[in-house]
Amino acid sequence: MLIGILSDSHDNLTAMKKALATFLSYQVNLVVHAGDYVAPFTVALLTAQNTPWIGVLGNNDGEILGLFQKSGGRITSPYMEWREGPYSIWVSHDYPLAELAFASTRFDLCVYGHTHQPDIREEKRKFLINPGESSGIVNGKPTVAICDLKIRQTKLVEL
Repeated sequence: MLIGILSDSHDNLTAMKKALATFLSYQVNLVVHAGDYVAPFTVALLTAQNTPWIGVLGNNDGEILGLFQKSGGRITSPYMEWREGPYSIWVSHDYPLAELAFASTRFDLCVYGHTHQPDIREEKRKFLINPGESSGIVNGKPTVAICDLKIRQTKLVEL
């Protein structure tokens, strides 16, 4: 199971298109967004692609009703537990919740965003991943992560 992970897209449509093209080139099975889309038109790009996706709200997501409607039920708040085949996935925008989920060892993959700093950890064949910022607006380095749960490998990809 190959998962494309992004966060903090902050309405940067150019970066979002690059992220989605990157995921397409890796042929990911699922896209996970850890929040801070900001506006519904960013979510429209996710919805228009053919790859299944899920996500949560972030602290900068303002038009919540529009985000929920545009996502067709794929966005939840403030966290999400998801099962994809044999794999369990946990997503939140905030680190403290993700750290607790990761420490529980109940999930194969825990994802968070918010800090705009990439963070990839593996313990006991479980992952905690912050893909950094796909927008590049804070540190100037837009990144996403690719996680292969089947072979237990992950990497950061600069856009």
